[in-house]
Amino acid sequence: MKVVQDPAQHSPIDRIGLTDIDIARELSLSVDWVRKDRRRSRLLPFYKIGGSVRYNRQRVLEALARLEEGGAGLKRKAAIA
Repeated sequence: MKVVQDPAQHSPIDRIGLTDIDIARELSLSVDWVRKDRRRSRLLPFYKIGGSVRYNRQRVLEALARLEEGGAGLKRKAAIA
């Protein structure tokens, strides 16, 4: 007998499309900030599917990596150039 998992039991990280609440929680940001970003600066990439908005975790992390300032990453980039 095959056991089928309930999709509601999956953690947000396991899902492809995260809600604004999921992504805010994962990034330790307020839901309000995530929603304002979507309407204004659009730093975090998202998908509109009908009336729903979803975030791809990997794409959001890549976008945040491009925004990184200072620290060891800056020194590495300078050494490569």
